[in-house]
Amino acid sequence: MKKILLPAIFLILLSAILLPRFFIKVRIDCRTQYGGCPEEIASQIIPLEGKSMFYAGRELNKKLKSSFIVSAFSVQFKLPNVLRVDLIIKKPVFALRNISAGTLVLVDKEGIVLALSEETTLPEVSVKIDLPEPGERVTDTHLLALRLTEGIYKMYQTRTSTIEGDTLLVELPGPIRVIFPLVGADREMLLGSLRLIYSGIQSGEGDVLYSQIDLRYKNPVLR
Repeated sequence: MKKILLPAIFLILLSAILLPRFFIKVRIDCRTQYGGCPEEIASQIIPLEGKSMFYAGRELNKKLKSSFIVSAFSVQFKLPNVLRVDLIIKKPVFALRNISAGTLVLVDKEGIVLALSEETTLPEVSVKIDLPEPGERVTDTHLLALRLTEGIYKMYQTRTSTIEGDTLLVELPGPIRVIFPLVGADREMLLGSLRLIYSGIQSGEGDVLYSQIDLRYKNPVLR
């Protein structure tokens, strides 16, 4: 009798645990570190409202893992029928603008385009080619230009720059134009050289007035 009773109890307990996953119709509560879910995530979640806990949970995991704007997430069941979704959304740190079209995309620190935008206060690089779409990655050259512009913004609050050919052009107060190479260049070395040279110019060392710092050469050229 005991041999029959134990498996029966086990099956009853297992059913009590598993069956609700297939029969409970869930409501989804989605939140991010900024508040509510962004539209591109919410539009994927809405069709899962009212589905079984098993189906909704499985689909949420698939959709969130494949989303290029989600850095991390967790999904938890809350009684009586809520799936709580907590997201960490990637943050844009740069902007890339197409000069001729006037279009603008926001880019994260790894170079992934997160969204289109109409305006921004982020460090911004202007280019003359078509911009990548959301979810795509900018080129290594553009990422270097974005990182250089971010460094310049932190040092001198100059937010914008322009790519021309294989160089990056920045206008600093003075006015002084700075020319950066974008091929075989090291970001930290370039920014360190600029800081040293520009501070010397601003302090008035020497009698010559300069309007351009060209960092494309081993020995920077002042004009």
